[in-house]
Amino acid sequence: MNGDARTFWRTARLTLLAGAATGLTACADLPRLEPGASARIDPKSPAAAEVAKAIQEPGPWPTFAGIPQVPDDVRSSAAWREAVQDQEAEGVYTTRMAAPDTWSLTDTESFEALARAEANPLGLTPPTAAEMAESEAFARALRKRATPPPSPR
Repeated sequence: MNGDARTFWRTARLTLLAGAATGLTACADLPRLEPGASARIDPKSPAAAEVAKAIQEPGPWPTFAGIPQVPDDVRSSAAWREAVQDQEAEGVYTTRMAAPDTWSLTDTESFEALARAEANPLGLTPPTAAEMAESEAFARALRKRATPPPSPR
């Protein structure tokens, strides 16, 4: 059993050394892997001189001290959580409402009655022929009684 443990630790040490060597090699290649490091500069560009100068004299690397403070109007984590939960609940509701069996073409009479009640909440109806005839008779009687104004001279 002790032999097995020694073999394990020898193998583990070799694996750790190989991993460290690979990591160091990868870190050494980071400048080469940076996107745009080997890109050509368009000499016709108005910023060509500034780009060339920035490549020759790169500025300092940013530090954590350069990170700006969080603005006051940023949502808190709890507010984000609530907004996401509201959005997910709305999605579930929409999915349920658009499910295949949420409507059918049966019971159209009750649907029509409900739609008519919503469209006419005051219960107004168009005038009947008798009501229209009564209104016309009233208007005729008023016209007959009316006297025209005197003509201006």
